[in-house]
Amino acid sequence: MLKHAVALAATVAFASQAFAQVSETQAKLAAQELRLLVTEGTGVINDLQPEINAGTLQKEFAQIDALLGKLQARYSKVAGAPIDTKEAGLVGDIRRAYIQAYKDTLTKKQAAMSKGGQDALVPAHFRALVLKDFNKAMAGRINAYATNRDSELINSDWSVKNVMRHSPLLSEAKALVDTGSQEPTLKRFDKNYMGYWPMKLQAACVACHAQNGLKQQVGQFGGALIADVPMQ
Repeated sequence: MLKHAVALAATVAFASQAFAQVSETQAKLAAQELRLLVTEGTGVINDLQPEINAGTLQKEFAQIDALLGKLQARYSKVAGAPIDTKEAGLVGDIRRAYIQAYKDTLTKKQAAMSKGGQDALVPAHFRALVLKDFNKAMAGRINAYATNRDSELINSDWSVKNVMRHSPLLSEAKALVDTGSQEPTLKRFDKNYMGYWPMKLQAACVACHAQNGLKQQVGQFGGALIADVPMQ
């Protein structure tokens, strides 16, 4: 159960773990696992966006266990198996760290979610908060970034050059994002492995951004999720 995994994750000191050498295959699996967790985790909040904006989200649907259950259900539907938080190695650590960061962020934002109101909890902002805690927990063994082209950002703090300023993959990632590449990329660059997954703008995103002066269309390039896995 996810609630037991959260308790387990709290006892794991990721920062104290030595960097073990990661093979290219292991790095690819780690990047793909991260993408699945982030996509389905953010999807839980996205599904609830109409009710959150309208202030009509029922209290029981804003409970932490209920939301973790929704993540588990979405993940299982895609992966064909539940989230195995007991797995050893990097993939297991990614699962435990992500779930802990997800739970912590839900706890911080539960009141805002329950109260609701227009943009009371925006999926992209929620994702950024989760990834911030996730990256801190993983202590450089893998880093996750959600970013976009400078001209498409409301908050420049989320630009590629800012969020990836310490990453060896900065130039490669920036080139893909700046051109709005719609091709997913899984590739090794010297000692780091990169996962790049473009995102498309959804109606709620376009409506929210329009309030801040950005003119966009549903289905257009909406940034990318990027994973950076050091291999040694």
